Amino acid sequence: APSVNERPPAPTGNRRALLCGCNYPGTSAELNGCINDVRRMHDLLTQVYGFDLGCIRVLTDDGQSRDGLPTRANMEQGMRWLVQGVQPGDVLFFHFSGHGGQEQDPTYSEEDGYDETLCPTDFQVAGQIIDTAIFDIMCAPLPSGVKLTAILDCCHSGTGLDLPYTFTNGWVEEDNPCFCAADVQLISGCEDAQCSADARDRYGAPAGALTSALCDTLERCPVQPHSQLLRSVHSHLQRNDHSQRPQLTSSQAFGVSSAQWNPCGDIVSNTNPMLGRQFRKKKHPHRDFGDAFGEMLDAGAAGM
Repeated sequence: APSVNERPPAPTGNRRALLCGCNYPGTSAELNGCINDVRRMHDLLTQVYGFDLGCIRVLTDDGQSRDGLPTRANMEQGMRWLVQGVQPGDVLFFHFSGHGGQEQDPTYSEEDGYDETLCPTDFQVAGQIIDTAIFDIMCAPLPSGVKLTAILDCCHSGTGLDLPYTFTNGWVEEDNPCFCAADVQLISGCEDAQCSADARDRYGAPAGALTSALCDTLERCPVQPHSQLLRSVHSHLQRNDHSQRPQLTSSQAFGVSSAQWNPCGDIVSNTNPMLGRQFRKKKHPHRDFGDAFGEMLDAGAAGM
């Protein structure tokens, strides 16, 4: 059985980040602000949180990234690099800005009957990356005492890492949860059924609404209680006429009003007595499944 409620380790100072921005240039899925989002997040990590340039991998589809394109193969390889050989006290960061989608869940374990997906730049050829695969690559291998902070600025991203706890007024545990030992926290652009907006930052440049709201908030106050951060980000989105509601999901159920959002520390130790997938209840899709992503592109929607 896994160890539970051990004293959290002190941060080792080892930090690693993977940032992926997909604008899908020259396709019917083209976006404008996602690479700007990655640049903004890169600046936040290096200038505010002290991440070393050498420990950040950046994948963008503008041909400018030394680390390559955000293809499905490169993104999955980047996720493996992110978690390889980590030790308790290490902190990791993952940011994706681009299209998110949904695919029918063949295991009937997802609450809404769908797997949430990330769309790499070559998704039309290579396919999408489903949330269960992301959990298996990036969350399940991590030991207790490692922190992974993830930001998904895309549609249908609410449970995009397949984490067991979702914060509403308190923590709600999934009926079919996936438990892991590490401290994994995801802030997503919206709930699973919602879309994330392609917006503009405070200088008028194209940007994802969530990334802009988060970076504006964290540049002013880099470490703050989760509850305060969620309130600030939500009010930033509302002020800019975005209806999306950002969501916090987590691998551990911690005190949201007392614990600090801090991608460099404040690590939560494992509280889960069981690890892995727990299948308790068969789920069915809430609606007839169509290719929602394809329909969105046909409609020329402005959302991501």
